[in-house]
Amino acid sequence: MQFLKNSLIILLALFVITSGCARKPSLIMGDYFIIVKNGTPQCSIVIPENCIPSVKYASEELQKFIKEMSGAEIPIITDASPVQGKEIILGKSKRLENIDYKIDWENLGEEGYNLLVTKDNIIIAGGEPRGTLYGVYGVLDDHLGCRWFTPTVSRIPKMETIALPALNEIFIPPLEYREPFTMDGFIDGDWCARNRANGNTCRLEEKHGSKIIYYGFVHTFDALVPPEKYFDTHPEYFSMVDGKRIKERTQLCCTNEEVIQLVIEEVKKWMREHPEAKVFSVSQNDWYNFCQCPKCSALATAEDSQMGPLLYLVNSVARAVRDEFPDKVIDTLAYQWSRKPPKTMRPEPNVIIRLCSIECCFAHPFESCVSKQNRDFVKDVEGWSQICNRLWVWDYVTSFSHYLVPFPNLEVRAPNIRFFVKHNVTGIFEQDTYTTLHGEFNELSAYLNAKLLWDPAYDDKLAITEFVDAFYEDAGPYIMEYLKLIHKPTQKREIHMNIWVGPNGKHITPDMLKQAEIIFDKAENAVADNPEVLERVKVARLSIDYTIMERARKRDTDMKMKNEDPTMVSRAKRFFEIAERNNVTQYRESNGSIADYKKIIEEWLGTTL
Repeated sequence: MQFLKNSLIILLALFVITSGCARKPSLIMGDYFIIVKNGTPQCSIVIPENCIPSVKYASEELQKFIKEMSGAEIPIITDASPVQGKEIILGKSKRLENIDYKIDWENLGEEGYNLLVTKDNIIIAGGEPRGTLYGVYGVLDDHLGCRWFTPTVSRIPKMETIALPALNEIFIPPLEYREPFTMDGFIDGDWCARNRANGNTCRLEEKHGSKIIYYGFVHTFDALVPPEKYFDTHPEYFSMVDGKRIKERTQLCCTNEEVIQLVIEEVKKWMREHPEAKVFSVSQNDWYNFCQCPKCSALATAEDSQMGPLLYLVNSVARAVRDEFPDKVIDTLAYQWSRKPPKTMRPEPNVIIRLCSIECCFAHPFESCVSKQNRDFVKDVEGWSQICNRLWVWDYVTSFSHYLVPFPNLEVRAPNIRFFVKHNVTGIFEQDTYTTLHGEFNELSAYLNAKLLWDPAYDDKLAITEFVDAFYEDAGPYIMEYLKLIHKPTQKREIHMNIWVGPNGKHITPDMLKQAEIIFDKAENAVADNPEVLERVKVARLSIDYTIMERARKRDTDMKMKNEDPTMVSRAKRFFEIAERNNVTQYRESNGSIADYKKIIEEWLGTTL
């Protein structure tokens, strides 16, 4: 199935796609700029003589994909060369001095771009280090229909003539930090750049304009003040819990002035040793046991939040480093016991609060869900949005106990991201399956997250449809039918889904699994003569096989029965053959190797698979 015929693609090249709350287009009536005509280049690409690596790479990417589209190779020259007719001008070129148009570079920041098209020139002028590269992808994606669905599956339209209408478009991404934390996406730097993700784990290089680099990603208390180094001589540095200082699974005593000085010195050391990093984490360990000493407790009571003592420490560090390191910021989590915003304290301007949604229901949009967890979270987002200079969010989009279980929350991605942006969130980390390839629809999940993080106004249904059509080809209609099937139960207000939901979640029923089996049989038959696409369908089917096996295994275990289903052995063999063939190495976040899971299933079935 071909999603767009060539005639439609040509029309796409001649019109402006104007989604995006930060994109400001205005059409200028006039002629089209012809890039390629009948397979022949009509212009040159011009880059600054001494341009930064990402601008040079932008010219190469534009040349590469125009050639892939049309067969025409547009020459790349520098602005030290004389004008050679019509030109596509990239970056901070000397050519701009002779053009009656001023670029507001300061307004563009590091990633925004100005796309100006006249009958004589195309100007793609972006902030540094990534804006011009993103502007090139804006032309290719938004105006010429290119899509990069996965590192290996893309849609590059074919056309002999490529043209753009006269226009003036400015796009500044609403989110400064965009991290689709999915192994199927972040392992490929080119995919990340083309989908304009800039997160810490993205394999981005200098040619891509680098990325948002953390040092000490999260949960850094033990690294900043190690208990094994200090506890025996200074137990007062660590949490008092029930009247006793604890060494194991401890936090810091955040109001202890000596602790604050130790953290300041360690953070300064990090900043000196890691100049490439922009964000430095001073954040709680990944458990409870916050300090209950009299001073910490008094501040927590006064602020009506355990964030009070934590923010006291974080603000102290931020004030201490800002003069020496004005370009660095301190990041801390508002997570579990520290999630609630304080009553009177305010984060320093160089502090990022990273608010976490871990307790929520992910079957429904945060704003419309009736669960207490979501209502409380919405209240916290609203509270932080009013007091925070820089508010980022750590969000979750998979089951961490069961990577392969159906987790139907594709439909809530767009409303949730838009909710965050509406409440002054400027960075989002979408935690998905990150310890293995091919969790439940991870390729689709990575693509959808990347599109929405770059442009929250993007049509999420279009993103899903285009992906499924390209990735599953003739099986696409059946995959869409399956996605509709698993999302239908989430329309019920009383069905909720947390990030540890398993195969017996209320959103999964025996009838649903029977229907899914029929759908996947049809999907496999539709691409039976296409081995590569058939394998993708089989990988998607792992979710159903896993769920059916786990429901049966739990039932048998609970009832102390042996397996009596004669089809279960063949199902298990199919599951592990496909998983192993496709490098699915984990079935859950912690202690979840597929090899260990295979032993569990073999013991249950009483056979070697």
